Amino acid sequence: MGQKTHPKAFRLVTTQKHLSEWYTNKFSYPKLIEEDYFIREKANSFFGDFLSISKIEINRINQDNLGKEYVNISIYSLFPRAKEMSKKVSKYFTENIKGLNPKVISLLTNSKGHLKPFTTLLLRSNIRNFVRFLQLKTQKDYYVTIKFIKNPFEDATLIAKYIADQLEKRIPFRRAVKQTIKKVQRTNMKGIKIQVSGRLNGVEMARSEWKRDGKVPLHTLRAKIDYTHQRAETIYGVIGIKVWLFSGEE
Repeated sequence: MGQKTHPKAFRLVTTQKHLSEWYTNKFSYPKLIEEDYFIREKANSFFGDFLSISKIEINRINQDNLGKEYVNISIYSLFPRAKEMSKKVSKYFTENIKGLNPKVISLLTNSKGHLKPFTTLLLRSNIRNFVRFLQLKTQKDYYVTIKFIKNPFEDATLIAKYIADQLEKRIPFRRAVKQTIKKVQRTNMKGIKIQVSGRLNGVEMARSEWKRDGKVPLHTLRAKIDYTHQRAETIYGVIGIKVWLFSGEE
């Protein structure tokens, strides 16, 4: 039986850092761990329909003199695509805002229209609702920022989500993996490894297949390796996707 090590946990001292940055005593430590999990779950539920989220960083700042705690939440994600947002934005504004002009509705439903300002408006309102919800639950001050990733094929989580979407659309797994590797080759990444496990293409027996391009040195501590795993829920069952992305050495 192979003994596997998580690539990010293995490199926490050298190239990786924790997604939550704070320090506290042993009595309040479990409570803050639960709070971090709660924040991440609610962030995914609030922004999951509009954003493909890569990671969520949480930073806590304690002010002992005032007895307050400020929580900074940074959401790293891909900017919403125009095709996906045209339907969602028009649906949101027609449901929530009464008395809209037909010209405004036609502008929203048109994919060539000015979707960017409407999308930012929608994201701002979601951020406001998210902060208000967390303040009522925990009685703390929150500050939320959304940082957009330019190229989705330079992030392991976004790559795995892209493959999951392809598999859920019933595209053959070999084609989805090859297309992804071709797109990663156009970036500055040094290597990628993709593993797909489950009832691939709907066969009876579940199996695992993997494909690698370039080099992925998992034993080198200096190597910057981004790792993630995602689930694709197909009609045949759940397919697991693992992605290792090597961007260089320190």
